Amino acid sequence: MESNQIKLLSALAKKLKGENKDKEKAIASLQSAKILDRKGDFTKQYSNLEKIVVSTH
Repeated sequence: MESNQIKLLSALAKKLKGENKDKEKAIASLQSAKILDRKGDFTKQYSNLEKIVVSTH
């Protein structure tokens, strides 16, 4: 992942953390950022994040 992408993801995470959102809104935000696809799966570019999310559940 490129440095710019990491910065953008970090900014998005901080923004989302500061907002009160329900699950549907959070998923919609991740889809609009092209991190998740329509089905809710991680896109190819962010597939490495799936390993982190799955291991925390």
